[in-house]
Amino acid sequence: MFEPQLDHYRDITQEYGEQLPDFDNIYAAQTHYYEFRKDHLFLLEEICNEFNIIIDYSPRSLTEIERLYFDLFKNNKYFDLQITIAEFETCMSIYLCEVLVRENADCSEWLVQEYPFIDNKFVMGIRYGRYEQYFQNMFLDHYVSYKDESEMILSKRYERMARFCK
Repeated sequence: MFEPQLDHYRDITQEYGEQLPDFDNIYAAQTHYYEFRKDHLFLLEEICNEFNIIIDYSPRSLTEIERLYFDLFKNNKYFDLQITIAEFETCMSIYLCEVLVRENADCSEWLVQEYPFIDNKFVMGIRYGRYEQYFQNMFLDHYVSYKDESEMILSKRYERMARFCK
């Protein structure tokens, strides 16, 4: 029997929404996501300090972060750091957006919005120019798509997002 394609998308949105944290109101969600961002940026700074990498929230620092990502992957160091690859990818995602917000404060900002398909669920995202993107990990399994940092995907992503701020 033929099932409409719409049901498939409804299942995906429902499944995604169920994985989001519950909050009583937007203020609780904003506090949670602020702490989430702060914790991930602190974790990234700690890891970078371990490898004598200074991150200064500049666009050029994105190259160093991506290089570190692949070095950790190639040398199987994520286990030693007691962090998963996905956690580091989340740190990279938040760092990229934090660089964008700091460099383009007049036209970009962090967002927390209610998830429209399930009550009391909220998502974190970023507004840049007239675009909005909601995410937790923008680089899921980054190592599968790219063999090393030579393509500078973080920097290219930043440049593409920053162009929309002009």
